[in-house]
Amino acid sequence: MLNKASLMQKISKTTKRPLREASMCIDVIFDIMSDAISRGERIELRGFGSFDVRKVAARRATIINGTIVPAHGRIVFRPCQKLRQSVWNKVN
Repeated sequence: MLNKASLMQKISKTTKRPLREASMCIDVIFDIMSDAISRGERIELRGFGSFDVRKVAARRATIINGTIVPAHGRIVFRPCQKLRQSVWNKVN
């Protein structure tokens, strides 16, 4: 599993920089991406994929209690063709 700690170690080893700098870079990148997606902007990372916000219409949650879920945004990730094919080849 790849988590923030292992990502920091890989960045630190690859760039020969301290873990603190790698952590700061990851935090800055995620903050910038979070701000952009919260404003409804599309994020496109060539060679990896794109993140987009899709609008979801209001709907009835269940028939039993009849609560209404208001319209909202949903974050959608679409991998690039190369990534999609590499995952497909590993699964099949």
